[in-house]
Amino acid sequence: MSSYNLTPPRRITASNLPLPSNLRGDEHAEPGVEVKVDSLKADSLLDGTLMRSVVATSKQIPTSNDGHGELPLDKVPGMGIVLPGGLNMYYIDLAPNTEGTMHRTTSTDYLVLISGTLSLLTPAPEPYQVKDGAATYGEAVETVCHAGDVVAQRGMMHALSNRTDVWVRLLAVVLSSDTNKVPIEGTGGYKELHDAWIG
Repeated sequence: MSSYNLTPPRRITASNLPLPSNLRGDEHAEPGVEVKVDSLKADSLLDGTLMRSVVATSKQIPTSNDGHGELPLDKVPGMGIVLPGGLNMYYIDLAPNTEGTMHRTTSTDYLVLISGTLSLLTPAPEPYQVKDGAATYGEAVETVCHAGDVVAQRGMMHALSNRTDVWVRLLAVVLSSDTNKVPIEGTGGYKELHDAWIG
């Protein structure tokens, strides 16, 4: 694996400042704006094959714009992907020649590819089975994504792989979703699709 050489992403946070008390009766008064610039720390995951830099979190949607200064990040449970009921936004840097793990989360994910070439792996369009952590879908379908592409993942099985010799960087905006479910044709019923990891 090549050494990690990507520049740390910067987060630029612009917030309203409080109004001075002497302006409380002035209907035309507007708050000043604070702009903070900081470089994000990358956390190493999966033996260094994935680096994650958290940009922002919110435990609820709609979010709140209250406060200024150092805004705390919420703890995201499990693998740090989905903040239940809220939003998790982070950069992912994926090492060269790295194969992702097929998984599904209860979320709607928007992935903006910033640099490199990403392989989005999904099962084929036909139904398949998962039993004891193994799937019967055979060969995964590869969709190659390039810088500037946006992937909208809507609660389906997927894996993110880097099948090139350079690091990939993407920005992920992960929104907690209602329980994933699909209609069962001709019955009026649904099957719920829970979080899953296929290893």
